[in-house]
Amino acid sequence: MKKNCWYLYLFEGEDKTDIFKIMKFDTISEMSEVLQIKPAVLSNYFHGQSTKIMLESCSICRGYYPSQRRIYIS
Repeated sequence: MKKNCWYLYLFEGEDKTDIFKIMKFDTISEMSEVLQIKPAVLSNYFHGQSTKIMLESCSICRGYYPSQRRIYIS
């Protein structure tokens, strides 16, 4: 079961103050299909290892799905 997801925040300007759109993806591969950028390049950008792409008005964040564990209280 997957425990994390990816969010792509699109901002109206390079100052990143006004959010234009938030997109949720299950994998970086899905995000790469939408952006038409290789998954390895996006992963490197997320980890701060790449300056090949210029995403001034975007931000990539990792999110977590809620736990599927159920707690029973008696």
